[in-house]
Amino acid sequence: MSHLGSDFSGGLLRRLYWPDNPGGLAYGLAGHAILLLLHYALQAGLSYLVLSSPVGAGITSTREIVKVGLIVILPASLVIAVAAWWLAGQRGGTARRVLNLRRPELSGLGWLALVAGFMLVMYAAIIILVLILGIDLADYTPGADGQSPSSGSAGLVKEAVFDLANEPLLFLAVLPSIAIGAPLAEELIFRGQLFSALAGTRLGVAGATVLTSALWALLHVTEPWLSIGLIFVMGLVLGFLMYRFGSLWVAMVCHGAWNGIYALMIFGSAGGGT
Repeated sequence: MSHLGSDFSGGLLRRLYWPDNPGGLAYGLAGHAILLLLHYALQAGLSYLVLSSPVGAGITSTREIVKVGLIVILPASLVIAVAAWWLAGQRGGTARRVLNLRRPELSGLGWLALVAGFMLVMYAAIIILVLILGIDLADYTPGADGQSPSSGSAGLVKEAVFDLANEPLLFLAVLPSIAIGAPLAEELIFRGQLFSALAGTRLGVAGATVLTSALWALLHVTEPWLSIGLIFVMGLVLGFLMYRFGSLWVAMVCHGAWNGIYALMIFGSAGGGT
């Protein structure tokens, strides 16, 4: 395993995560609430500015408004990152340690193996759920124009992304938000200081993983139940990776890889690749 990096040694259950949150649970919960509200406020405010400008003139449909919301995720996430860093550094905390931003000891091949393993686990989870529950994925997959099938709902975000695949330049403008902005903001909000605060209580890392995964899944209430369930499962996997590798960078990279690859697959199949 040496060629993958020293963090890969020690077996599957080696623990590299240890919570460090001097601010305590109450401060961690307050910080989480502040970041979440700030996230919503920034998206709403930036979206309003775009819609009020000449660029946004004539945009009235829900799907078009969702597209604008996707574009502004990246600038909003950068503000969230600064706010999360500042909050983590208060009450005697060291931001890098509170947010679990330890640099993983992984080689380039190690990162590749980690992301590939994460993708395989997630696709295995999808296959298992589909087989056990008898799910027809066609019921949750929009058409090339982004319209949900009559047999089910794909969700507002997925509809917008499929529709964006027909507009290559706009899709490229949204891709950084999907692959970088959303993972950056969501991981800092749910598996940053909040995770440390919860993991330092009787809940431990396991309880923190379940609770933050549930909260993260509920954030996606505009999506169908299947998507919410898969997001919860992804949260559990990312929580385990936090335990195993002790770094939020691992969760961010895996989350970003999932979003980015999935978006590119949509672009290739629904729009830009046809």
